[in-house]
Amino acid sequence: MGWSLRARSFHWLTAIAVVIQWGIGLFLLGGMAMAGNLWLTIHLSLGLILLALSPLRLVSRLFDHAPRHVRSPLAAIVAGLAHAGLYALLLLVPLTGWLGYRPAPFMPPPLAFDLLPMPVLTGLEGVSPRTMLSLHAQLTWVLVALVVVHVLAVLFHAVVLRDGTLGGMLHGRNRGAADRRP
Repeated sequence: MGWSLRARSFHWLTAIAVVIQWGIGLFLLGGMAMAGNLWLTIHLSLGLILLALSPLRLVSRLFDHAPRHVRSPLAAIVAGLAHAGLYALLLLVPLTGWLGYRPAPFMPPPLAFDLLPMPVLTGLEGVSPRTMLSLHAQLTWVLVALVVVHVLAVLFHAVVLRDGTLGGMLHGRNRGAADRRP
C-alpha cells in the first residue's frame, strides 16, 4: 500500500510551490521589495499557500499514515527527524518572510492572489524586519539543503533499495523488489 491521493496531492503541491518560491526569491526579486512588484506579489501569495498547506498536511498525516517499510531503528529516527525538519521549515520560512516584509512608505500592502490586501505583520519585539528577512533567507537555504537530502534519499530508495518508495508517492503503490515477479 502506498500514499493516499490526498497525501500525494499535498506533497506535490508543496514541492512545486517550494521550487517556484525558491526560483522567484533567488532570481526574480533582486531586492525589489516594492508592493507593486509582480514577482513579490506572487512570492507572498505562494508563501501564504505554503503556510496554509503545512498545517493541513500535518492534520492529514493523522489519517494518512506513511507506508510501512522494513528499516533499521536508526534509519527510522533519521527519516522522522528529516521529515519533522521539513515540516518545521515549511512553516518557519513563509512566516519569517511575512514577519520581515515591509512595503515601501506610502505604498499600499500587496494584494494576495491579486485580490485581497495582505496584512503587514508587526514583527517580533526587538527584531528588525531586516533581521527577520535575513533569518528567512538562511532558513530557506536550510530548507533547500533538506530538500536535496530528501531527494537523495528517494533516489537511494529507488536505485539501491528498489523498495517502491518513489512509486508510492508517484502513483500510490509501493512495489518493492520482493513484490516483483521475475
